[in-house]
Amino acid sequence: MVAQKKIAFYAPLKSPFHPIPSGDREIARMMMQALKLAGFKVDLISEVISYQKRPQQELFDRRRKDVLAEEKRLRTLWSQDRDQIPHVWFTYHPYCKSPDWLGPTLTKDFGIPYVTAEACRTRQGLPTDWLAGRRSVRDAVIQADCNFVLKDTDWHYLQEIIPDMRTAIRMKPFLNSAGQPAPTPPGTSLFDNQFPVLFAAGMMRPGAKMQSYECLANTLKRIQHLQWNLIIAGEGPERQQVAQLFNFVAEDRLQMLGSVAHEHMFAIMDQSNIFVWPGIGEAFGLVYLEAQSRGLPVAALDTAGVSLVVSQGIGGLLSPAGDLSAYAASIKSLIENTALRNRLGTDGRRQVLKDHDIPAVAAVFKQVIETLPIISR
Repeated sequence: MVAQKKIAFYAPLKSPFHPIPSGDREIARMMMQALKLAGFKVDLISEVISYQKRPQQELFDRRRKDVLAEEKRLRTLWSQDRDQIPHVWFTYHPYCKSPDWLGPTLTKDFGIPYVTAEACRTRQGLPTDWLAGRRSVRDAVIQADCNFVLKDTDWHYLQEIIPDMRTAIRMKPFLNSAGQPAPTPPGTSLFDNQFPVLFAAGMMRPGAKMQSYECLANTLKRIQHLQWNLIIAGEGPERQQVAQLFNFVAEDRLQMLGSVAHEHMFAIMDQSNIFVWPGIGEAFGLVYLEAQSRGLPVAALDTAGVSLVVSQGIGGLLSPAGDLSAYAASIKSLIENTALRNRLGTDGRRQVLKDHDIPAVAAVFKQVIETLPIISR
């Protein structure tokens, strides 16, 4: 009888200890925390990555070589000392740009249960782009003893591969409220006026993120006659273009903070009144859960996975995708109606802490992983 199962955690996209903050990094960290809370001993088995931003044969070959070298290292280690072999292998977020080339082979050869979380497919690029990665993810998902699913799109993807869905386990996106810093003292303000503070946060890069910035700027232009302040947190290659998008906002009512450490984001949320990130292309957006957990109502578009973490009329107001008039009207109502802001802030926080906090996810992990077979030493 094993007192505590050892989980080998692996994130082929980005290490949970990577210095640059991102949603993927934070979710990977919380996955590890949830597994520990469930009673498992969790170790990051490797920091080797397979990620390619764009299909490029030279980079593909280099990544593959790195992974094969890491596989050889672990294989040698485990063969020499069987106590080093984990009881379960857990891979977070394998997809075509960052397939798991490490886990499936090792778990099969050493008889270890294999688990994935947030395995998915991207529609980016041509059908032939990342073809080898797509095949690898498909094979990994089929082999897995369990696939934890957070999003509807990922569920539909798995249905194409595993018709009976016997290994698919649905779970809600989540955060770790206990790991957040204490609330900022009341009365603290980043502006010299008392106007409501709108807060947006997103990486400044081409694609969906830039589309969200453009959407927000065009929406706020429709209500620029109202009195409000705007804080933007984010950095990236499109920073100058983002700054130009919001040049219609008076200098004393706009703060562009650049890159903000994750632990400092909560103080900004505490000093804001409305979270206004549109959410184009967001898988679900951890930042929406974090905003609501601080009592900050959300104004966003009902697009991609936003509705998985923001309930209409409970934690915020969701507008139809592409309808800037409706989106402007939602933000306007939150600017002008303090009671509405307070109600959505209170109700959203209550729901997030009840349904999306880490203890609920830890319970799911414990229930499922405890049923997996333990290898003999």
